[in-house]
Amino acid sequence: MVEALIQVGGRSGLNGHGSARLAVTAAQFVSDIVCMANGRSVNAKDVMSVMSLRAKPGTLVRILATGPDEVVALEALSAILRAQESS
Repeated sequence: MVEALIQVGGRSGLNGHGSARLAVTAAQFVSDIVCMANGRSVNAKDVMSVMSLRAKPGTLVRILATGPDEVVALEALSAILRAQESS
């Protein structure tokens, strides 16, 4: 298991587009991936669950990944959370 604590970047945080981008990327990995923020823990592969985190800019999101591609998954999702400027 690997984990990271990432601060959400950008002006709009994990809005609909950002949540979809995160979930679609997470779904490409075999590992189980969980995101936690604002007292909630959700499956990162489910866009509606990710949206329910209500992660605004500056929110700290903890990502936990467990599985054969956990390190690559963690790196990819961390990059998405940090780079929300384009959404």
